[in-house]
Amino acid sequence: MAIILNGIDVLPWVYREAIGRRGVALVTGSANIDSAGQPVYRVVHELAGKRLQAIWSLQHGFFIDRQDNMVLSPSFFWKARGVAVRSLYGKRLLPGDDWLEGVDALLVDPFDIGTRVYTFVNHLVMLLRWLSGRGVEVVVLDRPNPLNGRVLEGPVAQPDHFSIVAQLPVPMRHGLTAGEYLSFALNEYGLDVPLRVVKARGWPREEFFPGDWTLPSPNMPSFAAARVYPGAVLLEGTNLSEGRGSTRPFELVGAPFIEPLRLAAEMKRLMLPGVRFVPMFFKPEFSKHAGRVCGGVLVQVPGQEKFRPFRAYYELIRLAARLYPGKFKWQAPPYEFESERLPIDMICGTGAIRKAIDKNIPFPEIQCDIEREINAYAEAVRPFLLYP
Repeated sequence: MAIILNGIDVLPWVYREAIGRRGVALVTGSANIDSAGQPVYRVVHELAGKRLQAIWSLQHGFFIDRQDNMVLSPSFFWKARGVAVRSLYGKRLLPGDDWLEGVDALLVDPFDIGTRVYTFVNHLVMLLRWLSGRGVEVVVLDRPNPLNGRVLEGPVAQPDHFSIVAQLPVPMRHGLTAGEYLSFALNEYGLDVPLRVVKARGWPREEFFPGDWTLPSPNMPSFAAARVYPGAVLLEGTNLSEGRGSTRPFELVGAPFIEPLRLAAEMKRLMLPGVRFVPMFFKPEFSKHAGRVCGGVLVQVPGQEKFRPFRAYYELIRLAARLYPGKFKWQAPPYEFESERLPIDMICGTGAIRKAIDKNIPFPEIQCDIEREINAYAEAVRPFLLYP
C-alpha cells in the first residue's frame, strides 16, 4: 500500500515558501495529528514560533470536550502552550475584527469525514465569506476524504435550506477533500480570498482512508462511525436514538418502542448490499432516551465498497415510521441555531426526503431524482478536484 501523507506532513517542506515570516492563526482541534502522531498545533507552533497569533476552534471545542449540537465552547488562554484559543462555536460563529490583528495567513486543518452535515467545512465556508476582501490568505492543510472521493450519495442541498450544516449545493456524501470543498465555495460565492491548498500526497480518489483515526468529535470515535454517518445523521432529525450515550454512536439505532427482531427482519427483506442489521438492545447514558433500554439494530458493514449508508438509514427510518405509527416522530427545532425549520429538512438540505418517508415511499422510487441531482453536481465540481 502506498504511503499517504496529509497536508500537515507536507507543511514543514513548504512552510518557508507558503507562510514565510507572516503572522498566522491556526484553525484545528487538539486531536488532529500528523502521520508521526504529533498534534497539528505542536507542529505549527514549532514552525511559526511567536508568529502563531492564536488557535481558532470549531464545533465541539478545541479539546473535543463538547458532546452535542449547540453546546457552546468558550475562548480561553492556553497557558501550557502560551497561546490564545478563540472559539468559533461560542457566543458567535464568526470572528471579531480584532482576531485578525497580526494575522496575515490562516492555516486550516479540519478533520472532515466526507459528510456534508458535519459542520467543520461548512463553518469554514462561512469563515471564507467573512474573510472576503480582507486580504488574509487561507492555507488549507488538506487530508484525504476518508469515505473515498468517488462515491456520492444523498440529495443535493438546496439554497433555501442552507445553514451551518449546508453552505453549498453538495450531496450528503460529497466526495471532496476540505481543499476541494473550499475551492468550490470560493467560486460559488465569488469570494475575494487568496486560497492555497497544501495537498495530501499518495491518495487515489477511489480509496477509503481510515488513516490514524483519533477523535474529531466526541461521537465520532472511529472510522466505523464515520462510514455509516452519511445515513445515520438522518436519525438526528427523528426521535430514534442514534446511539449517542453508548459506545457505538451512529452504528446503533433504536428507541424504547422498537422490537429489535421485527425491525431487523424487515430490513433483511430489503437485501441491501454490504450491510447487515443485528437485533440489539442498548441503554443510552445521555442524549435521547437516556437511562432507558432501547430496542433496535446494530448496523454492521462487511462490504464497505457496496454499502450505501444514505439508502440504508432512509429505509430504517421509513420502516420505523411505518411499523410504529404514533410513536415515531420527527424532532422539533431548534437544531444548529435554527428555530423554524425541521431538523430533518436542514440535515437533508431539502424537505423532499421527509415527505417521501411520510408517504412510505421505498428508496428506489426516489433514487432517480437524487441521481439526477448528483450527476449535475459532479459536473459542477469537476474543475475543483485536486486528486486523480
